[in-house]
Amino acid sequence: MKNYSMGLSVFTKYTSNTIIEVDKQSEKKLFEEVYKLAKYFKEELNYDSVPFCPYGDLREEYKALLFIEEPMPYRIYGACSFGIQKFTEEPNRWVLKWIWLHPFFRNRGNLKKNWNKLEEKFGNFLIESPISNDMNSFLENINSKYEHIVI
Repeated sequence: MKNYSMGLSVFTKYTSNTIIEVDKQSEKKLFEEVYKLAKYFKEELNYDSVPFCPYGDLREEYKALLFIEEPMPYRIYGACSFGIQKFTEEPNRWVLKWIWLHPFFRNRGNLKKNWNKLEEKFGNFLIESPISNDMNSFLENINSKYEHIVI
């Protein structure tokens, strides 16, 4: 793995919620935060490109989320994005495109604590492959019903 630093930003102005939705009305700073964490995702998993654009034209069929630590000040420790997958013979569904949590915040119940919020927002979503070993372990631990999809 290449050497790179993984600094986490701290905010004081967002409400006490463990997830911040980033949409086309969001300030540029939030897009930059998602992009920074998407770069960490790229580096850690040796992807060819960063799976998020910091200039952000987030259309209705694409959502980004930031995971934040409580209590205040709120430290951003992770991000993910979802997109709509269109099918011809079944209803369109949300797909978890990628998710990344800072290593310090993994295996501490943070994703499990927020998983039901993802289910509430995106319903019975699909998970895009490839899936890391850590994510596979997480899905096994929660007795996942989620289908994987290769796009």
